[in-house]
Parts: sequence; structure tokens; C-alpha cells
Amino acid sequence: MISRRTLLASATATLAASPGHAQADPLGAILTGGGDPRRAVPGFCAIAFRNADQTASLVRAAGLAVTQPGRAMRLESPMRIASISKLAATIGFMMLVQAGRMGLDEDVSDLLRFRLRHPLFPDVAITPWMLLSHTSGLRNGPSFPVGLGRPLGAAVTPDGAQWDGGAWFGPATEPPGSWFAYADVNFAVIAELIERMTGERFDLYMTRRVFAPLGLDCGYNWSGVPQRLRAQAAALYRKAPSDEGPWDPAGPWQVQVDGQVPTYPQITLTRAPEGQDLGPDDYAGANGFVFSPQGGLRASARDLEVLARLIAGKGQVDGVRLLKPETLALMATPVWRFDAARPNGDAYGGAILAYGLGMQILTDAGGDSLFEGSAGWIGHPGDAYGLVSGLWVHPESGRGFVYLVNGTAAPLDQLHGRSRFTVMEEQIAAVLAQA
Repeated sequence: MISRRTLLASATATLAASPGHAQADPLGAILTGGGDPRRAVPGFCAIAFRNADQTASLVRAAGLAVTQPGRAMRLESPMRIASISKLAATIGFMMLVQAGRMGLDEDVSDLLRFRLRHPLFPDVAITPWMLLSHTSGLRNGPSFPVGLGRPLGAAVTPDGAQWDGGAWFGPATEPPGSWFAYADVNFAVIAELIERMTGERFDLYMTRRVFAPLGLDCGYNWSGVPQRLRAQAAALYRKAPSDEGPWDPAGPWQVQVDGQVPTYPQITLTRAPEGQDLGPDDYAGANGFVFSPQGGLRASARDLEVLARLIAGKGQVDGVRLLKPETLALMATPVWRFDAARPNGDAYGGAILAYGLGMQILTDAGGDSLFEGSAGWIGHPGDAYGLVSGLWVHPESGRGFVYLVNGTAAPLDQLHGRSRFTVMEEQIAAVLAQA
């Protein structure tokens, strides 16, 4: 098995290429957007490999992790990776499933401290299978998220302080289990289930059972990330004060997240008004949102590469097995496929056409055509606060790649190319898939 030290040495050697490397670099135009300021980015990282045990075939870190003052992007620069966080959380959850701690078809209400039911279908049990596949009927309500100081049940039970008139559930005419609607709240429930099963905080469980065995120093909401890596962190940017704009592609990069990184061992927490004076141990497993399992993992491209190799290695990497091959195969089996003839879900603008358990399956059939020949690749994308990211593996060949882009200069709906992914992602993925 290849060691992380060998991987790092390979990456260093590749990045220290000859002076003419920049001219030959197929990713060289990404930073400037090829002359289009709307497509310019502050920085990016990209890593590709040909199978789980080989050194990387392409590695690249370019641009800036922080623009003011300027600090270079590095492969080890942690950043908020958005929805790839869900894939990591699924790995942790499925480790408990394969250990017999919970069944995928069990009623989650039996473990939670409240009864979780879609108000339109009170007799239909919501299960982990539904949560992991975004077919539970849950939606992100208007008061999203639920912060520390309130229980998760405040949003999804009728007498809760954030019930929002039931808006945390969709109006679908089909019962939970059949209609796909991508929603972060599903993974808040997954995190709470992990805590209820283990008696351990979600972030600490993920570090102990997933990240530490793989030699990773990443963590949710900066939990467990050492100071030496926090000092290399990448901020996330837009050329706008927020997603709502106003956007100015010719203007300066504006920080959205992590302009100031907490000093180790401090962490960031999602708080409700009642929770301003509470600490991470005060919520006692009652609110899975607190450590942002849906998007708050701070990880580097190097960390994501190891997770991608774990998937390519059918649950094992560098001699460490976390998942059985059959567990990973189950995650990668489509639970839901979009049916255009009989719309059976919200396809996220066409970007998601097949989804398994915490994992997207690319179909290369239009909106999810990240690169030519992408059908059958598995993994997860991410986009939030200016970041766009991806972790993708071809399960048959064992090829894989990851990328992180830490800022966008225009709204995402102005950056689509041949698919519903951004042009920058398509350009990066086309190179990495062939590297």
C-alpha cells in the first residue's frame, strides 16, 4: 500500500516541475478565467490518481488561499468544503450500520428524542435510507438552520419554536421514500442519530472513527484541525457581499467564510439566540446541526484525495479498512433516478439525476455531464459561499480526482457550461479525468 508520505513526496515533485511547466499546464488559464473576469477564481487545488494505490498522476495548487494579505494556496490548505461533508458523514454513519448498530429501514423516531413524521403522511416511518438518499420529504425550512440552544425537534415537530408552519417538509403528493429533494436537514438528522447511537459528539466521533485512522487532520467546524494547518487555511470568496449580490466581476474579492480562523482548539458553532453562552458539550446530542454535518467540514485537497482513494479502494486505503466492499457498493447504487416522463423529484436544476446513499452517481445525460464520459462516476459535489468542489471516483477502473475552488466572481447560474456545473469545474474535471 502507498503511504501518505509517499503521496506527499510525489505531489511536491510534481509541483516543482521545470520552468516551462506553467506554459504547458492545461489548468493554467483557470485563475484568469481565460480572459473572462466572470470565470476568474482566487485559487484552486486539484489532484488526480489512476488507482487507489498509485501516486497521484496530477497535482496542482495555484492562486491564493487568502487575498489580503496575499498567501498562496497549498494542497494542505483546509477550507469549508460544502456538501462533500455529507459524503464524509455518510462514511461515518455506514460504519455503524455495517456494525449492526442500526438498520437502514428502521424508524429513526425510535432513536431520536422526538417523533419524526411528514405531516401529510403521519403513518409513514422516516428511515436512514430515506435521509441518506434525500427522499425523506424533509426540506430546509425558512428559519434554517437550528442553532445550539434549541433541539432539532424545534424545526420538525408541530409544537417546535422553528416549525415554520410545516415548511420543513415538502408538499409532495407522494409519501417519503419516493420523491427526491436535496435538503441539508437530512444530514442534521443523520448526525443526531450518530450521537444517539454512540453517546459521542458528532465531530469527535468522526475524528476518532474516520479521520484519525486515515491520518487526516480535518474536522467539522474546525474541530480537531491543528494550528499549523489553520495557519494555512483558505478563505472563501465572492465578488459580491453575499450570494444575493450585487456582483462586480471587475471588483475585489470579498470574504464570505473563514476570513478569520479561530485559534486552536476553538471551534465555530451554529447558535440560536438561546445558545450564545453555551459550549459544544452543552447540547447533549439534541441538535445535529451544531457541527454543520451538511457542509461544515474543513478539509484540504490532500484530505479529500485520501477519502477518494478510500472509495476507489472499495472501503480501504493505505491498509486501513473502514467500509466493507458491499457497504460501499450499496452507497453507490442509485436509490433514485430522475424520470422526466413522470417527474419524481427536484433534480437540483438538472445537476443531480441519480443519487445513492450520501453519494451522487453521474449519468452524463445533460445537467450532470461534468465531463465527457462521466457516466457511472460516483462521489459528491459542493457549492457554498463562493466555493465549488468535487470528489469523483470511477469505481470500475479505480481512477479518481478531487478539486477545490475557493471563490466565484459571478452567480453560479451565469457560470454554467455544457452542464449545470460551472465552466471552471468542467475545465478542471476534463483534465483530471484523463490525467
